[in-house]
Amino acid sequence: MTAVATAPAPGRSGTPSRIVNAARIHAANPWGTLILPWIIYAAIFALTLAIWGLITMNAGGRQNLDADAFLYNGGGTWVLFYMMVVAVQAMNQTFKFALGLCVTRREYYLGSALYFLFLSAIYTTGITLLGIVERATDGWGLQGSFFVPFWMQEASLAERWLAWFGLFTVFFFLGAAVATVYVRWGSNGMIAFFATLSVLALAAVFVIVRFDLGPEVSGWFGARSLVQLVGLGLVASAVAGLVGFLLMRRATPRA
Repeated sequence: MTAVATAPAPGRSGTPSRIVNAARIHAANPWGTLILPWIIYAAIFALTLAIWGLITMNAGGRQNLDADAFLYNGGGTWVLFYMMVVAVQAMNQTFKFALGLCVTRREYYLGSALYFLFLSAIYTTGITLLGIVERATDGWGLQGSFFVPFWMQEASLAERWLAWFGLFTVFFFLGAAVATVYVRWGSNGMIAFFATLSVLALAAVFVIVRFDLGPEVSGWFGARSLVQLVGLGLVASAVAGLVGFLLMRRATPRA
């Protein structure tokens, strides 16, 4: 029954309906992409609240802590990095199945991209709504900031939504690019990919430190508005998406 429900509809290759049906292959099993990440995210949030509560209790009340004591934390943005894992797992688990249903590589990749954009919108909307609740409850009664990170504090609601959406697309499409490396070259390709990435990152750090470019780099990013940074993120997403698309064209299923 599953194969019947997710098989591409008859029609010309590459039509929108076939791409949508390719996206449905991912949606057929939402546990790994829609359910488990929210469960993990909720667990991290609960743990963060517990830590804030313990700190407040030991301090003798919130009035004895700095106003921004719980402003700077990375718990709320952890989910972004996990989205790379979600994208890699989703494509690795469905690629062979999709080809078995006569889905072309182009249709499969575009369908995956469509599904990742859908996930980005879902997660962005959920986190933005939780941010509204967080603001309305004075940071869950602790003046905490989990769903509205410190760098979003002055942003409007629309800007926060755009920022989250841009970040989610970046990490989803980075994950998609990594997944295509694996399905095309296997574990050796992954080792080469991450080795190259590490060398490039170390080279960038060396150049910044060697020529004392830290203030210029931080100043350049600091001078950009949140919307401009989101735009840069969307460009990065497009580049990662294009790389993944080009790599997927010659990918072959692996046992």
